Order: sequence, then C-alpha cells, then structure tokens
Amino acid sequence: MDHDSGVFSIDGTFFPNFIPDSLIPSLARNDMQNSTNLPHDYIHDVFDHNVQFSFDLTDVDFGLIDFFNTRGVADAPTDRSEDNGIALGAEAYRRSSLSNWTPAHEDTAYANQGDLSVPKSIDSPEANMRSERQILSERLSSGSRDLIFGMVLQTSTKAHLTRIMKSFPSTELLDGLIQEYFEFQSCNIDSWIHGPTFQPNDQNPDMLAAVAAAGAIRSPIPTIRKLGYALMEVARLQLSSKYENDNSTTRDLRASQTFALTLDIGIWSGNGRRTEIAESFQNPLITMLRRSMRFRRSAYSNVLPSMEDSPESLQRKWRTWAEQESFKRLAHHLFLHDAQSAMMLNVTPILSYAELELPFPTVRALWDAKTADAWRDIYLRTGSGPSRLPSPVDTLHDMSELSSFRGCIDLHFSTFVLLHGLSALINEYHRLKFVSKGNSKHWNALVISSRQQELSQTLSHFCMLYHEVAEIPSPQIVLVYEIISMFLYMSLEELQLFAGKEDKKEARRVYQSALEWIDSIDSRRALWHAGQVLRAAKIMPPGSLTGFFAVGVYYASLAFWSYSVVYKAKHAKKPAGSPPEGHYGGKWPTVFLDGGDSTDVQKFISLGCGCPALQGPLEPVLVADPSQTMALARSVLCAEASHDALPPLVQSLCQLMGDLGNAARSTA
Repeated sequence: MDHDSGVFSIDGTFFPNFIPDSLIPSLARNDMQNSTNLPHDYIHDVFDHNVQFSFDLTDVDFGLIDFFNTRGVADAPTDRSEDNGIALGAEAYRRSSLSNWTPAHEDTAYANQGDLSVPKSIDSPEANMRSERQILSERLSSGSRDLIFGMVLQTSTKAHLTRIMKSFPSTELLDGLIQEYFEFQSCNIDSWIHGPTFQPNDQNPDMLAAVAAAGAIRSPIPTIRKLGYALMEVARLQLSSKYENDNSTTRDLRASQTFALTLDIGIWSGNGRRTEIAESFQNPLITMLRRSMRFRRSAYSNVLPSMEDSPESLQRKWRTWAEQESFKRLAHHLFLHDAQSAMMLNVTPILSYAELELPFPTVRALWDAKTADAWRDIYLRTGSGPSRLPSPVDTLHDMSELSSFRGCIDLHFSTFVLLHGLSALINEYHRLKFVSKGNSKHWNALVISSRQQELSQTLSHFCMLYHEVAEIPSPQIVLVYEIISMFLYMSLEELQLFAGKEDKKEARRVYQSALEWIDSIDSRRALWHAGQVLRAAKIMPPGSLTGFFAVGVYYASLAFWSYSVVYKAKHAKKPAGSPPEGHYGGKWPTVFLDGGDSTDVQKFISLGCGCPALQGPLEPVLVADPSQTMALARSVLCAEASHDALPPLVQSLCQLMGDLGNAARSTA
C-alpha cells in the first residue's frame, strides 16, 4: 500500500483508497499492510498518479479484484530487502556537497571574510610559501599588494576589518600564489591567460586577486585554500561594480578573464552556494563574448611578423597577437567550462558547439614564446601556415581537419575542444531519447538507436584519429574520452536518482529502468568505459585529478555501484538451489575492465560471458561487490594524499563514495 497516494500499486494496476474492504474479502487492506512480501514504503511514482477513477465499479473492476485474489501478493516485484537495496544511497547523497543546496539566512558573500587573514605560522619567511620558480617576467610589488588590500577593505564588513588589517597576506605569499597558477597553466592543455605578457604590477587588483585565488585553491594547505575562496568572492563583488560603472568593461580582456576565473573557482569548489552562483553567472560572460563577436571568425585577423620589423613594431605586433590569441583561447575555454559543468550538473549546455565559428588556437610554441623576438623566430621557422585555420564547427563536420592542420594549430587544445563538442551531441541524444521512450506517438525508436550507433562510430573514429596525429597522447584527453564514451551508454540522470540524488521515492521510480539497463548490452559497454576511466585516472599527473576529472571518476564508480546493486537485487529472490544465471555464475573467465582490450572483453560486452572485475592491489575486485568496487575507485581518486590535502570537491566525492560503499556493505 502506498500511503502517500492512497492507492494499491500491484503489477501496474491501481485501486483507489475508497474501495470498501467488503468488496475485497480475500485481499483485505490489513492483510496487505501486514504482509511480509510487501515493503512498508512501496514503490512510488512508477506509474501515473493522475489516473481518473470513477465511483461506479464495473464488472471489469470486480474482475481485476478477482484476478489479484487468485494471484495473491507473492508475485509482488520487490521484497523488503530489495527495497532497502534500491535506495540505500539516499542518505549518503544527502550528506554530500552534491546534494541540492538550500540557502540559509547566514549564507552571504561576506560569510568567509575571516579567511582573508593568514596566521604568521603560514605567512612568514620561515614558512617559505614563495614559489621558487619565477614564471612571470616580474615579481609582485608591495604597491600592487596594497591595491589588493585596499580593494579587500572596500568590500569587507566592520566585523572582520581589524582581523584582516592585522594579518592580510604578505606580498611574498600573494606573489607565490600568482606564480603557482601560471606554473600550473604552463603544463595544462587549457592554457588561456598569456603569461609572457602578463605583468602583475600593471594589472587591476581584481585580476591579481582572482589569479592569486586560482593558485591558492590548488594548495594542499586548508588555510591557503580558504584564502583563495575568500579572494575569489572579493574579486567577484568588485567585477559587478566595474561592469555597472563602465559598460565598456564588457569588452575588456582582463575583466573577462577575471570573470572566467571566478566561474572556474566557484563551479569546482565543492561548495553548494559557490557552485550555484557560478552556474548562474555563466550566461552573462558568454553573452558578453557573443555580442562582441568573439565566437565568430570575423573578430580575428592575421598578425604577421617579419625580419624587417623594428623592435617597437615587433613588440606592438606581438602584444596585439597575444591579446587576440587570448580572446580566442578564452572563448574556447568557456566552451570547455560550459560543457564540463553541464556534464557534472546533468543540464543542457548554454553555449552551442554550432556557434564556434572562430579559428582554433595556433601552435603552443607560439603561445609559450617568452619574448617578441622568440615569437617572430618561431613563426618564421614553422612557416606562415594557411590563412584560414579550421574552426570547431569545421572539425565536427570533418574530423580529418585535425590531421591536415596539426602543424598549424594547438593540437591538444583543439582536440580537447572537439571532444567536448561530441559530448554536446551525446547530451542532445539523451534528451531526445528521454522524450521518445515508451510508446511515443511522434518519435521512432529506430531513429534513436541509429543515432546512438552513429555517435559510437564517431567516437571510435575520433580515438583512432587522435592516436594517429598525437605523438604522445595526453592523459587528460584519454580520460575525458572515456568519460564521454561512458555517458553515451548510460542515463546519468537515472543512475544518480537510483543512487539517492533526491530521495527514496525517486530511487524506486527509476528501479525498473535500472533493471532494463543491466539486461542490455549498453550496461556492459558503459562498464567497460567506466573501467577505462579508472585506468586513465591512474596515469594522470600527480595533483591533476581534480575538478571535472574527479567528477568523471565518481561517475565511473557510480556505474559500477548501480550495476552491482541492481544485479544483486534482481537475483536475490531466486529460489535456493537455482542454477546460476548471468556472468556472475558458472566458470566464466575474469574480465578486467580496467585492462587492455581482448577477446574475453568483447565476449563480455557482446554476450555477457565473463566475470567483470577491476585490478585490485592484491587480488581482483569483482564488480559484483559494490563496497569493494567503491573502495578501489576511491583509492584512485584520493591517491596517496591525506584527506585534508585534497580539494574540497575531491574530499566530498571521496566521502560520498565511501558512504555508498559502506551502505552496500551493510545490506549485503
């Protein structure tokens, strides 16, 4: 009995709560409530609760009652233990930072201003927080530090002024954080702020604060990370007044870069409030760039150096080129940011891949050139190249463009953008599949199936092409490729609901879909790519498994967890002594999903023959064991770092994965 809706829900047939017990003599309501075969809180919302019932019972109504009288309740689709199994992640999800954020009165932009003060034990010459490697052409001056300090005081409340004034970060600490950010960007695929022309002492304080914040949030020291999030809030508040006081700021490169930095920090902060604000403010920045034509080819022109250029002319050309290239990379960066945040939040991206008519970024060596002379020499040595570089739209139309222009474009950055364009196509596929599921009157299931096959072939073609053109494949691109391939074969929304994203009722509602999923070849394809996600995550550079990469590892573990929990629930009701069914029974070979491709892997994917497992530190970890699987994925995400040294988002994901594993163990 569903006490919320007041109807009996058995095998899809509904009985109103107002049917008198005398009309159902052999299936009395009390008997149903006391039956051990039905859980107290029965499956909810699987069917339409808006069915209109008539008070006039017909012969058909009494026939249905007789039908259930003869069948009894033994055939009810779930028992109490299974009911516990299909929603055992709800409480774990509620405790995590991924759950819906409910604002409280004390949640403000000024709540963490106390973190703007740093204790002497951290900010002192003995602490040696200053970066040993100088990436930028100059160090931060004390005057620039005072400008940041003045901006902070303008946005601070009286309650924190005294504390901030006594222990605001020193010039050395702020400079070290700025240098660390550019050091991180120098080895990152997505490099979009030009370091060689970035002179700290010529920048606005909001830009300096945002860059220092971006460096601080990567620190293993919790106090420094908190400083970074507090500086980000200051820069975000300052931007608002700048745009309102002078609307021409909407076309300024540094202001747009500052805006983008605050979005990056907020969306991957692991804090519900900051994440929601960052999600809300993506659209304004995208609109600013869209209205300034930064997503169109016409906004960019060729800047050509020559040996006849005077030093002043060459310097001017270099800086013009650097600003133009910075806008170009910022536009692509926003596309990546939008696509990744959409995948994390499971929403539709704001920026369409069809808008990206601008050319790809030029070769990385030109971007990394430290001086105007070095930039000119590299340009002349590599050749002028074609006058028309391909755009993301061009490569989505024909991916062989990557191979044709690999010597003229930033290959890894461009490939990364193309891959996220494919993720947008997969997002569209799932939206169409959602509206066409069931017996739709307007959509053909064959078209949906054909679209999935087309996307699968496109991803395979992308993988082969990338390994052909890239001398050394990037671990980041390989990881994102496997994440996106996994998303093609599973409904992220339903898996999250099943794992407890909202509540137990929603988990039960998608249980039938989960049952259908594990019986399909799509589930085994998803498991294979989930295993490859873990394989790629293990070879990521130290400290880089953060942000979207960390979220991807969590989603891979969720695929394993959901598959094993549903599989065990499905087969829990089998009578004792029944022959083994499926790939967990019998003498099947062990198939390592985080290993290389093999004949056994293809047999498992195509036929379900094999025992899926992951490579544990000592022995295989069977996918049939959700607690062990979660523990293994969690160890990949946490690596060897202590819990406090991990970024807040990674801490939250590890906590959620641990709670899901413990919940599965407690119901085993």
